[in-house]
Amino acid sequence: MSDPRALLKFNECINAFFNSRLIIVDRTIADFLSTVVSTPELMQIVTECVRTTNFDRELNNAMERDNLGMRFRLPHNKRHVIALVTGLLTEFDRKNMSIVDFVTKFYPADASHTSYMSFCEEVLRPYADAFRAMLIGEDPDESKATVADERSARPLNDKAKEDADYWLRTLIDAVIAMNDIPEDYRREAVTMIKGLLYALDLGNPILIKLVWIGLKNTLGLYNLCMRELKEIETILLNYGVID
Repeated sequence: MSDPRALLKFNECINAFFNSRLIIVDRTIADFLSTVVSTPELMQIVTECVRTTNFDRELNNAMERDNLGMRFRLPHNKRHVIALVTGLLTEFDRKNMSIVDFVTKFYPADASHTSYMSFCEEVLRPYADAFRAMLIGEDPDESKATVADERSARPLNDKAKEDADYWLRTLIDAVIAMNDIPEDYRREAVTMIKGLLYALDLGNPILIKLVWIGLKNTLGLYNLCMRELKEIETILLNYGVID
């Protein structure tokens, strides 16, 4: 079993979703993604699931229309569930998709909170169950994990990697040199920067977005290294890595 503290953090984040409301859930999403990125056990699971899943295809497959209207059905493969829902939350956080529109479209009800609770029960609960199974070392699928889909990663060109690499390593030096901030905070920030280097090397867009969100939120919380962060964000935007 993984570090029980990772499971505790994860459970706290999931409980926060169920205790939230649709109109204020943005902060809950941001906190959840930051926790995933800053917790190695959680990030390891997301990395494994995301790199073997094509997010765009899974999202398209999950959206169905029947005689009652639009429906959202999670895939059968639990690793794909983890990748899909993590990707959804990332897209909500970056405002590429509206969680309000999504929830009210696929889970219509007379009250928005009723729609939101349906989303929690039908999307977040099975997501959490699959995630917890992997955290405690169980295989959430009856069969072995699917072979990595080569189309799920869009390789970055060498120039993008080179430019991002320079500023990320500059950022590491800047963070290490900050003697006026707590050691554990510096260590966490350096871990996230290295995580972004790793994600860029893998080339998976959802993984890159997820780690970038965590890094930006962590350093931005204390207004640290804003110039380096801006340079990195510009590179990721210019090369279409984030949008």
